[in-house]
Amino acid sequence: RAAQAFELSQFVRHTSKSADVNILAGDLNNQPSELGLTIIQSNTGMDDAWLTAEHKNPGDTGVTCDSPDNIYTYSGRSTQRCDYILYKGTDQCRVKCVHCETTMHKVPGKPFNYSDHEGLLAHLELEKNKEAGDVKPDPPDVSRRDASLREAVLMIEEQITSTASNRLYYMAILLFCVFLMILASWFPLPDILSKLLHLLLGIVTVWSVWMGVVVMETEKRGLLATKVAMEVLINTSGTKLD
Repeated sequence: RAAQAFELSQFVRHTSKSADVNILAGDLNNQPSELGLTIIQSNTGMDDAWLTAEHKNPGDTGVTCDSPDNIYTYSGRSTQRCDYILYKGTDQCRVKCVHCETTMHKVPGKPFNYSDHEGLLAHLELEKNKEAGDVKPDPPDVSRRDASLREAVLMIEEQITSTASNRLYYMAILLFCVFLMILASWFPLPDILSKLLHLLLGIVTVWSVWMGVVVMETEKRGLLATKVAMEVLINTSGTKLD
């Protein structure tokens, strides 16, 4: 998730420079205290509408997932706030959140909810700056961003090691299937049983090759690319990696 959060934040940074207002909304699969959201906000400079709203409805906790009032919530689950509306102004336009609330709870006239997640509604107020550069938005918190990226680099290194272990696991399954095929050829079996056995072993062999060679290698290269991008960003900000 940290790698995905970084890639998302980089996408926002590189595609939003010509926009008047930047808005990122949706289920980010991260709670407020988790690393992924820290990376997104610190790398983009975006504000959380729920935290910055000037007004909220009384009794509204901002919980969007595993709410006790939601029929899709499993008993014993802790409430979560993992759906967000993040926003940021630019040199051309100032933005503030006037109101934020959870919405889309139960379907009117029905005993069930729209979804296992609650909706989130924000009222954003935009004001065009009289002159470009008149009021600049707050820049991203570089020190906070670099600290979160250093933590993410360590996590990615662990995941790369885990990927290598998983690759060995799939290769072991492949070799075991080949061994069983050779072993089966030494013993006479009923024709139908022999065909079914070879079909099953063939499917498992192809799956093992696909997972061990293609999927794991693709995941490893993706993680390495993300790790390098994080290190470049840290090093260019002046905070060197150890």
